[in-house]
Amino acid sequence: MKILKFIIAALVLLNLPSILLVNTTPVIGSLLSYATIIFLVAYYVLEKKTEPNAWMIILALFYFIISSFQYYGTDSVFILTCIKYFIVIVCGFELIKNMSKLDMFFVLLIGGLSIGIEALFFPSKFGRYSGFYINPNTAGFICIYAFALTYGLKSQALKLIGQFVFTLMGLLTFSRTFIVIWILLNLMSLRISVKNIRMLGLGFLIISTLFLIDEIVGLSNPRFQQLKNIVTNEKVSTREISEDSRTETWALFYDQILESPIVGNGWGTLSGMSTMGVHNSFLMVLGEAGFLPFFIMLAMFFVMFRRGYIYFKLAPHLIMQTIALFMFLLANHNFFNFYYITFCTMWIQYQLLVLKNNKLYNLQ
Repeated sequence: MKILKFIIAALVLLNLPSILLVNTTPVIGSLLSYATIIFLVAYYVLEKKTEPNAWMIILALFYFIISSFQYYGTDSVFILTCIKYFIVIVCGFELIKNMSKLDMFFVLLIGGLSIGIEALFFPSKFGRYSGFYINPNTAGFICIYAFALTYGLKSQALKLIGQFVFTLMGLLTFSRTFIVIWILLNLMSLRISVKNIRMLGLGFLIISTLFLIDEIVGLSNPRFQQLKNIVTNEKVSTREISEDSRTETWALFYDQILESPIVGNGWGTLSGMSTMGVHNSFLMVLGEAGFLPFFIMLAMFFVMFRRGYIYFKLAPHLIMQTIALFMFLLANHNFFNFYYITFCTMWIQYQLLVLKNNKLYNLQ
């Protein structure tokens, strides 16, 4: 079962079906995608059954049912997507329960290092790198999620290695969301220990490493150029830094969302399936399925934030990961499409549930 667990974890958390779909033939990627679903079912059948993830099931039920009311596309595509997603949240939750912090750390470390490998050996003229994750912004999320996880590790050596690697790899994505969350989490880490201010010193080393990579492969990216200008005290272009603002993208969809706030506009209308997506998972849910699943999603995150705050001293990494996930979803509309986001969400939820149950047990 351990072997099967790590095979599935690698397939999902390293985004292997999608990267093979893009870089090989669609047949191989599709086969691996279906193999992942089959492996999940097999794991669920063989593993001892425990309590399911009620939050994710309820959210998915309301989202898919209500968004189907105004969906006029191919029924088979919608039904298959629903079936696959419910398999992931039901069967995958049993697997996630058996993923320790170290398990998650090492799997995500491989994913993070893939960004550096791409930058060194497959340099791009665009100057942004994503490794296994195709999109630099989602790669940035993996890095910041794993960076937050390091604050839950007992080994100081692994913690420092992880913080260095995930920060450097995250910077190679040149994701503005990554940088904002990274700064926020480092400020939060000072509440854990003032010694965590050392990350500022490590930051200088990381930026120096970034400049070294630029000398080797050439990071032809406007955002990196602005970073160099800041360091060298040269003129900074605010237009390039704020280019492609998410708030501007959200504004394009406000009228469409307000046209049908109760039942939404139908599955796929705001998630970029035919046109540009809204780049916000909360607005996507509201725009496609209306206010009910939207409020369920907000309530789910409220519970995660509340429990994370309560157990901050015991497990500071969990509220940090929740912040990373929440802020990423404010800039990305693929909550129901990217299964590694689903796994990351459920892992936080289960870890918080364990802490809650342990506290109740100790009170008895």
